[in-house]
Amino acid sequence: MPSRLRDNPIVHPFFAERRPLTLNISERGLGLVLMIVGTLAALVSLLFVTGVAGLCSGLSLCSFPTVDVLGTTLMMVGWVVATAGFALMYLRHPHGRAWAVYGLILAAAGDILSFVGDIIFVGANPLYYALGKGAIVIFIFWLVICAVFYYLVVISRTEAPPLGL
Repeated sequence: MPSRLRDNPIVHPFFAERRPLTLNISERGLGLVLMIVGTLAALVSLLFVTGVAGLCSGLSLCSFPTVDVLGTTLMMVGWVVATAGFALMYLRHPHGRAWAVYGLILAAAGDILSFVGDIIFVGANPLYYALGKGAIVIFIFWLVICAVFYYLVVISRTEAPPLGL
């Protein structure tokens, strides 16, 4: 990974050094915990992709939720990339933090796109108005999870890699 992708204000923001909460979290321990949670998030995102793609199966006047499917797919890919970054953080790889941050940004962008797609889909298919009521809760939940994980990743304490690596 080029150094401009690892050493920029997205991966190392200004608040990482002067953080408001003094948490002393090691990168290795955080990587292990977030790797497990990220795997679960990727599996849940996969279930969302298959569930959203099957919304109109068998209905004659239902438009396919294209933007919603693209958003949930992007969110799933983001969680897979973030989980790979968490695994690299656990292994003390120097690129782990950057992979995790960019994966979380992809997951958040996919969440936003999925929410917009859900609004378009519910507007075009009045049969699914009840589906639109829970969409804002799911949108806010995933956005908050991405923000909290991003904060934890950027403030985590970097440890020196073991000798021999």
